[in-house]
Amino acid sequence: MAPARAMRTSILLLIAAACSHPAQRRAPLEGRSSEPPAGRHEHLASIERAGCYGWCPVYKLTVFRDGAVEYEGESYVKLKGKATGRLRPEQLTALDELFRKHGYLTLAGSYERYLITDSSSVYTAYTPSGGKRKDVKHYLGDTTAPEVLGQIEDGIDLIVHIEQWIGTEQEREKLSGH
Repeated sequence: MAPARAMRTSILLLIAAACSHPAQRRAPLEGRSSEPPAGRHEHLASIERAGCYGWCPVYKLTVFRDGAVEYEGESYVKLKGKATGRLRPEQLTALDELFRKHGYLTLAGSYERYLITDSSSVYTAYTPSGGKRKDVKHYLGDTTAPEVLGQIEDGIDLIVHIEQWIGTEQEREKLSGH
């Protein structure tokens, strides 16, 4: 009887250990490949959306030049916690073009005038190939921010297909209990 009890105890300890250290989740990304694209594991672009008075999705997403993607969902998102994925080379090119086409490097570093309250904030960053990283802070209630900044923020989400992780607006609304 003692060996059986010791075996059960060992199994329970193994299960407890496995549950106490959750593995990083990998959410599916379109075009995911077992072979990483050619490139360097250097920052390409990132976006972080902060909370608002309401059910705005709160998450961070970083894309690296080798196609690796790191996501972390916090609240009002379908997938909470960390996940990883991979973008296709044409998605990486589209991100570079998005920032260049909209003149991201010429934008101010901050648009944070609180003209309208209770809005969300968005933090973006872009590192051109061989260049220096640029960060922009954007409070969405700042009506002086250029329209292209919102186009860049939304463009990042479109290119990486963010809804696969945060859910659609209807899915997020259900999560909020509304």
